[in-house]
Amino acid sequence: MSHDRSGEVKAFASLFHGRPDAFGLMQGEKIMAVRRPVSLLHYRLHFEGKLRLGIYPLLPGGVTHFLALDFDGPEAEQSASEVFNCARHLELPLAWEISKSRGVHLWLFFSAPVPARDARLIARMLLDEAGVPRAEIFPKQDGLPEGGLGNFIWLPLSGESVRQGRTLFVDPANLWPYSDQRAYLSTMEKVSPQKLAQLVDVNGLKRNETIHRGMGKTTIFSGDLLPCAKRMLEGVTEGCRDMAAFRLAIHLKSRGYPIQEAEQLLQEWNTTQNKPPLAPREITVKVRSAYLRGYSGYGCEDPLIIPFCDEACPIKQKMLTAMLVAEENSP
Repeated sequence: MSHDRSGEVKAFASLFHGRPDAFGLMQGEKIMAVRRPVSLLHYRLHFEGKLRLGIYPLLPGGVTHFLALDFDGPEAEQSASEVFNCARHLELPLAWEISKSRGVHLWLFFSAPVPARDARLIARMLLDEAGVPRAEIFPKQDGLPEGGLGNFIWLPLSGESVRQGRTLFVDPANLWPYSDQRAYLSTMEKVSPQKLAQLVDVNGLKRNETIHRGMGKTTIFSGDLLPCAKRMLEGVTEGCRDMAAFRLAIHLKSRGYPIQEAEQLLQEWNTTQNKPPLAPREITVKVRSAYLRGYSGYGCEDPLIIPFCDEACPIKQKMLTAMLVAEENSP
C-alpha cells in the first residue's frame, strides 16, 4: 500500500474512532460482531469492498468520539434536512452521508471523547426542535452493561457501495457527492467537549435516571434493562401487548423490582404507551404469572419479541461470539 493511501486510511480511522477491541463485520450476507482488535487492515479492506466494517461508538466509561443520526424511509431526506438546519443554527457541523439503503446518516465529530449521555441529549433536542419523531441515535446507550459492547454503526465509503453512489458524503445544498471524499473529511470541523457541555447546560437538558415517585406518578428507569425491554417500554402494537407485558414483567423481576412495584409500573406503561391499552386485569395476570411461576426467559426467539432486539443486547453478543468461535473451530 502506498504512503498516500496508508495516510488516508489512518486519517479515516482516526476520524471514525470506536472501540479498539471489537468491531462489526459483513462478508457476503453474513453479519457478525467480532470481539477482536480492529486494525488499519480492516479499514483498508472496507475501502476496497472486501468487507463491510462497523465500529462501536460507545467506549468504556460511557464516552464517544462522535454522534450519528440514521434516517430511513421515504421521509429520510426531509427529516435529515430539518435536523441539519437546526444543528446549523447551533453551529454544530454535521456531515451528510447517503447510506447504503439510500437513507441518510448525519455525523457529528468531537475533538476529544465526550459523555455519550450529553451527545444523545443533543441529538434528542435536535430531533425535537426539528419536529422529527424518530431516528436512530448512535451511540444508542448512555453507558454499557458489564461485558456489553453497545451497537455498531456501518462506516461510510464502503467499497462497492461507493461505486453505486452510496455511503458517500454529499453537499446538503444539492445532495451532490463531494468530488474528493477524503479531502472533504480532512477538513471536517470537530466540536469540543466544552461546547457540547455548554449546549447541554444552556438548554437545560436533563435525563430522568431514577425511579421517581411524585405527584402520584411512577416512571421506569430503563438504564439497566436490556435493549428489547427499552424498546417495548416505548409502546407496542395491539398484536403483541400481552407478550410484551409478560416479558417486561420478567425483565423487572430479573432486576429486583418487587411484584407490587412491577405491576404499578406496567399499569402506567399500559395506559400511557399502548393504544389501545390492555384491560388492567390482564396486566395483573401477566405480572403475577411472570413472578409466581418461575419464568425467566426474555423471549429472544419469540417472533413477537425479535423485532425489538438489536445488536446492543449482551445476550445476543454472547450468542454471536459463540457462533463465531464455533465456526472458527470447525474443521
